[in-house]
Formats: sequence, structure tokens, C-alpha cells
Amino acid sequence: MRSLVSLWLPDFPVERFIRARIKTGRKPPAKGLPFALVESGKSGLRLIAVNATARSFGLMRGMRLADARAQLPELLTEPHEPEDDMNSLLGLCRWMERYSPWVAPDAPDGILLDVTGVPHLFGGEQRMMAEMRQRLAQYGFSVRIGQGATLGAAWALARYEAKDIQSLPVEALRIDGTAAKTLRRLGLKTVGSLLAIPRASLARRFRGETIGENVLIRLDEMMGVRDEPLNPLNPPTSFMAHRALMEPVIHAEGLEIVLEGLVNQLCRDLEKAGKGALRLILKLFRVDGSRANLPAGFSVAAHDPRHMLRVLKPKLETVDAGFGIDAMTLEARETAAALVQQHGFLEDDSTLALEQLNDRVLNRHEQQFVALEDVASHIPERAEMPRPSAHTLPPKPSRPAPTARPLLIFEAPEPAKVVAAVPDGPPMRLTWRRVTRRVVKAQGPERVAPEWWRLTAGERPRDYYVIEDEHGRRYWLYREGLYGEPGEEQPKWYVHGLSA
Repeated sequence: MRSLVSLWLPDFPVERFIRARIKTGRKPPAKGLPFALVESGKSGLRLIAVNATARSFGLMRGMRLADARAQLPELLTEPHEPEDDMNSLLGLCRWMERYSPWVAPDAPDGILLDVTGVPHLFGGEQRMMAEMRQRLAQYGFSVRIGQGATLGAAWALARYEAKDIQSLPVEALRIDGTAAKTLRRLGLKTVGSLLAIPRASLARRFRGETIGENVLIRLDEMMGVRDEPLNPLNPPTSFMAHRALMEPVIHAEGLEIVLEGLVNQLCRDLEKAGKGALRLILKLFRVDGSRANLPAGFSVAAHDPRHMLRVLKPKLETVDAGFGIDAMTLEARETAAALVQQHGFLEDDSTLALEQLNDRVLNRHEQQFVALEDVASHIPERAEMPRPSAHTLPPKPSRPAPTARPLLIFEAPEPAKVVAAVPDGPPMRLTWRRVTRRVVKAQGPERVAPEWWRLTAGERPRDYYVIEDEHGRRYWLYREGLYGEPGEEQPKWYVHGLSA
């Protein structure tokens, strides 16, 4: 049976604001004073979130600021920062991955986790949820936790106090206010009272177009009749190793020992499945609630622990452990079938050594390398695009080149002067960079037309030639434009590259 957890942070916007003030060295609102975050609306400023003191005076979310000030003149306010709230919520979700890889934000003030098969690693469900509550309290967040077999049940139990699902109020179904009021007018106040009604009756009366209006869909999701997927922040992975540490670790030597255990466990799991890792991510969870991500990539699918350690250990040198690392996770984000080669008596593993060297160099100096990616364009300077290295050896071309291209192509074609026997004939003499060369061989032309769908003004057809001078040097040049076109400029020549 699935085990799902919902975390509800009822005062998240206010507590996030206070925590941000403290972290940046600014003075937060004084404790014990009524405080609210406000946002402009159609009829002026409204309260978006209030602290416990303001609630004790009867203030609540959605009130107009003018009404709140009339009721409580000493109310302190600050502008609401929704983008910062969302960024902080996503940061909390990433930190909660220490408990499960299946974590998703439940905006604006909740987090959802699938902890199926996980609680025993933390001493059981009660101890795991107690640890969640304690750690979040240390970071300044109050939380209410609900656990159930469905997302709907966990969400409802986190927000409404009830002994069981049937005694929950109808608002716990995550329906809109209009549908909830209609149910209460009909005397249906709890989930249990809805379960006693025939499904056909509910379907006829509450079949709204939106999911918030459709009581039957929400009821089926809560009871597990209808599946409700949990979309995690990160794609699920079948291969993962996790270590929760008894005491925070600060020194690199201690982190390396933990890393060795993670790598050995992950490699065993990969080898059993006949798989190898192409892309890894090492996550280090700090005690202050932040997290460091260390990605790594491999040229070929790898499950050799020694090679993985040689790639990952240098990355630990770049990590600021802060006040300590208290959990680490190693995930194989991308895998492939591992190729196991058996070498003969006189054979060596030089190819494998080259691939492993490539892995170590690219992972250590990834910022200094780029790879060329094919682009769907027949214009030479647009046919490839540089991108950050993906930690892999240069791939085989995805499509064969229509014609041979020189090894060196200039970033910008350089103007040249050409003499030909006839206006549209091959070059006989080339003047480039103030040096005149006699052409002894010429191959071409290769016509390259502009890409009409780009609607780029000023582009004209090109006729490319490969030529060789009397010294054996070869050039790749083109004539831009066609002779005899009315209203067109005379064709111009450019050197675009050097051939071997």
C-alpha cells in the first residue's frame, strides 16, 4: 500500500519573510505584535497572510487593509513577495528529498511526498514525521503533517483535525467554496455523509466542469477509487543510494568515506541489473536546510566503483559544508545497458582507458569545454551550435554530411578578390589577405540557397568552390549572388575556410 505524506505550513508566507529578514541581517517584525503581508487587488490592498497575534484579534486572509486597520490600528504590514515564497518552497522540496525522491510542491504552502518503503530507514513513520516536524521548526516553520494511502486523504488530514476520513468536513475534499456551501445546505457536512449517498445521485447533482466543482471526482481520489498522480520535482530513478548521518560531517575526509559507501551500493545495484550510469547526481544536505548538487557524466555506461570515485571525489573539494552535512544521496539519473568486454591475451583496454580519462577531464574542467550540436540548417555557419559539454565523447553525426566540409571554417567569411575566365566560371586567381595566388585546381560549384523561412533580408545564394593554389594550399570560398539578376548587386567573393 502506498504511503503518502502532506506537509502543510499554515504560516509559511509570514515565517518565510521573517526567516529571510534574519538571514540578510535585517530586523524582522517584533514577536508578539500583529503583523500581516499585503498585496494590491481590485479594491485596494488586502491581507495575504497574518501571524498568530493578528489572528487572535480576528484578522484573516482576504480582508481589506483599510478594514483591518480600522479594527486594529497597530497592525504592522509589509508587501507580499510571492516569487520569493515559491522559490523558498521549491528549496524546501529539494531539501525534503532526504526523506524521499518523490517530492512535489503543493503551492502555495504545502509539500507532498511519497514515502512508500522509506519510513523504516528513519525508525518508523512516527519517528520520521517527528523528525520532519523538529527540523522544520528549527528553520522557523510551523508544520502540520498528514499521512494516508492517497494524496487526498493525506492533504485533508494535514489541514483538518479528525479521527478518521469519514469524520472529515466536506471542505477537506479540496472542492471550491460554492460546492461546499451547497453540500452543507443539503445537510451533507462530512465525508462519511457523502459516502452514504448513491453515486448516481452525487454525479447528477455535482458534475461541474472544473475539478473543484466535481464532488464525485474528489471523493474518488480521496478514497483511492480514482488514481491521482504525484509529479515529483525530479524524474524518478530506479537506482539510488542514501545515507542519513548520525552527526553532521564537515571535513572532506569524512565525506569521502560516506561517498565510498554510496558508490559501492549504487554500483552493486547497477551491476545486478546489467546497467551502467551515464549521468549521476550527488546531493549533499546541510543542517541549515540548504543542499548542494554535484552532477557527473560518463562517456559510456559505467558501474566500476573505482572509476566513479575518481570522478566524484574531486567534486567534493568544491563543496562548502557550512555547519555540516547530515545526509547524502547518489542517484543514477540516466542509465544504459553496460557493455562488458573480455580482453584476450595480447589485447589491452586502451579504449576504456581513453573513455575514463575523458570522464575525469570533462568532469573536473566542465566549464572549459563545449560540444558542437547539429542544427537543422544547410547554411554552413548555422549547421552547428556550441553547447555546454555533456561529459561525453563527441557523438557520431546524426545525419551524414551532404558534402565534405573543411576542417577550419572561419567564424565570419573574409572578403577576397577573384579573377575567373568567365563571369560565372570557377576562380583562376585569388587575392586574399593582400596575397595573390594562382589557382591550379578548382572543384565546384556547390549551390547553397538562403533559408526562405527565416525571411532574413539581404541574404543571397552562394556558389562554393574548393580550390588549390600552386603551393598545394587549399581554400574553401564562395561567390555570393548571381550574375545577370536585375536590380541585384554584383556578386562578391569570400573565403570561408581552409581545407586539408
